[in-house]
Amino acid sequence: MKSPRIETSNLGKNLGNRWVLRRIDLRLEEGEILGVIGANGAGKSTLLKTLSGLLHPDEGSYRIKGSMASLLEVGTGFHPDLSGRENAFLRGALLGLSRAEVRELLPIVTEFAGVSDRIDEPVKYYSSGMQVRLGFALAAHLPADVLVVDEVLAVGDAAFQAKSLSFLESTWRQSARSVVYVAHQLPQVRRLCDRVLWLDQGLIRMEGPADAVCDAYAASQKSISPEWAEPERRRGQGKVRATALSIQDQWVTGGTAKLQLHWKESAPSENLDLRISVEAADGSAISLWSSLQSGKSIASSQLEAHLTLSELGLSSGDYLLHLRLFADGLLQDEVLGASTLTVVQGLWKGLAYPTPRPMALQSQDWN
Repeated sequence: MKSPRIETSNLGKNLGNRWVLRRIDLRLEEGEILGVIGANGAGKSTLLKTLSGLLHPDEGSYRIKGSMASLLEVGTGFHPDLSGRENAFLRGALLGLSRAEVRELLPIVTEFAGVSDRIDEPVKYYSSGMQVRLGFALAAHLPADVLVVDEVLAVGDAAFQAKSLSFLESTWRQSARSVVYVAHQLPQVRRLCDRVLWLDQGLIRMEGPADAVCDAYAASQKSISPEWAEPERRRGQGKVRATALSIQDQWVTGGTAKLQLHWKESAPSENLDLRISVEAADGSAISLWSSLQSGKSIASSQLEAHLTLSELGLSSGDYLLHLRLFADGLLQDEVLGASTLTVVQGLWKGLAYPTPRPMALQSQDWN
């Protein structure tokens, strides 16, 4: 039997007289991709920093078989005054590579990261997105047995995220290298990971197949009532600020659905765009409702608006609503997680349409 790439026993970390991690026992096998999920403050980043050697455990032990590359916070491991090229040689040296070996890999790395024209500039002049792209490309292409990736990939654009996930799925998995992957986006975790570890207040709450653990975690979040941030802490210019979003009655697939939105204004506008984006509980984007796209002209002086969906095109399940208010094309307010929503199974076009997970339904004409 092969020994695991990572093995921990009763691992614990105390920070500020508080146990951030406690009794962590895990194994990461060769070629396995392990996801780590949990709420903010659950201990995910602390676990990765400990495994990467940035923090020392206060109890228990861990063992790493082979070399490890880490991508944690933006800019971690980069010397800001060195160029991208010089940082690449430094990373390679830490992994035991010669300058000739790094020089051979560098064109592939810079092309993957899309920074070929900036590789000789000091990293301190890179945007956060460029630093993430170069950091991931280096970590993923330099030869290491284990790659540890925090949710820093969320800083990159969607196209680079998709490219990076595909690279991990193909190249890393096929070469029997292992990955520990932390992310909030459950669809990415389901797609990428073989097993998932759910951390809750520093303890392992559940471990097992990706779908089972992600389903349990998503179900736990539906019981948490959203709390709106104070207006001054929310994004947007603030000329219009939402004050309430109310779901009217029970929402049933195929039935009429209504909600009500209230706001206050500090400067008048005749061109409000009220947008509600719909996500499944696991973070999958489902739909967008927009007053502007519906052709409705709304003035900020109305202070309230009603949305009616005559035939609700959502399957049964739990959803999360994000609210954004625009005036004259500029963002005025953003309330992420403005409301939760449960849709009850009903008839869609006269037929029952149960689905394994929440999703949007669309009228279709097949010939």
